[in-house]
Formats: sequence, structure tokens, C-alpha cells
Amino acid sequence: MTQAFDKSAPLARRMTEMTGAYDGGVLGACSGLMEGTRIATAMGFQRIETLEPGARVVTFDNGLQEVRTVRREPLWFATGDCPRALQPLFVPAGAVGNAQDMVLLPHQSVLVESDAAEEAFGDPFILMQAKDLEGIRGITRVTPNAPATVITLEFDNDEVVFAGSGAMCICPSRSDLQGLLNRPEGGREYRTVKAYSDAAMVARIREELDGGFAKAA
Repeated sequence: MTQAFDKSAPLARRMTEMTGAYDGGVLGACSGLMEGTRIATAMGFQRIETLEPGARVVTFDNGLQEVRTVRREPLWFATGDCPRALQPLFVPAGAVGNAQDMVLLPHQSVLVESDAAEEAFGDPFILMQAKDLEGIRGITRVTPNAPATVITLEFDNDEVVFAGSGAMCICPSRSDLQGLLNRPEGGREYRTVKAYSDAAMVARIREELDGGFAKAA
């Protein structure tokens, strides 16, 4: 029973990253996509808040996939300012493949292309959390002026979708506790490198991405 409340345990850590954060009594979303984000669907790019279960969304690996569940929750549960742990990040156009400016939650993972990742893992595409991209390519924290809605699309398997007219963002097969405890056999898992566990790799990818962005600019 003790491990269920151990924040170092894999499940507890993953739940914190995917569904919320506790900061002095303030609970809110750490991942998911902000309302207003445009998602590539069978009908073209649509605002995420207009999607319902049954919508067909373009995925990075598996073509069109049907949305099974749409979850909506406030960015944070409070009347005061959004705490830093939950503050989203402004991502300017072009920073992560997005054709338009967009806002990402701190623990939302995005797919980036990296020579360092290919050297280490044999695949140039790797997921990184938005918070680990802060400070490069013009990516900065922003304080929302008012509570906003966060939307999570869920599929049969974990899927990478195209958001912000080009950025590739991970969406889970299930983001609730029951889903995490009862993932189906064969449910796809994508690797995400994180600053707390993969510090050296994150530093290499950050340097590579920022250097390439500066040259392109």
C-alpha cells in the first residue's frame, strides 16, 4: 500500500505527468491540448474543442484513427493566478514544426527530429516534454489571463497527432487511472526523454534544436 503514494513509483510519476499536478492545494492539468489548438482530421484542420468521439484524426504512424473519448478539464482549479507548475508554454510558429503560434502544457510531449536521438536509439524522432524545451526557439512560459479548458483525445492506442498545423503531439490510449492500470496488450508506448531522467540526452537535443533553429532564422 505504501508504494501507491510513493511519488518515485512509475505509476505515480506517470499519473502526475499525464493528468495533473498538486501545488499547494492547486490541482490542474499538466498535459493535453489547449482549446483553440487546430488538429489534423479527415475533414482538414479543426479546433480541438469541436471534436467528439467518432471523429477521425490524422496520426503520425497509423493514418486516420477514430477518437474514442474526449476529456475536458480546466487548466487549473483556483480563483488566483495559475501556479508556475501548471503555466503553459508559448511556442512560436516553426519552433516544433507548427505552422502557427500555439500554446502547450508543460508535460505535453511533442515529437522532434534529432541526430542525437537517432545515434542513441536508432530513430531520429523522439518525444520531449514542452517544459524541457523552455528557453530555446523562443519557447517561453506564459500566465493565462483566465482559466482555460484543456482537452485530451484518447484512441485505441497511444497516437501522435498533428496539432498547431504541424506540431506532432502524443495523445494517450487512456489517461484516467483505470486506463493506466489496465492497458491492453499491444497498446503502443512511445518513449519520452525527460530532464529528470535523461538529463544528458535532453541537453544534447536542446543544443541541437536551438542551433539548427538559429541557423534557419
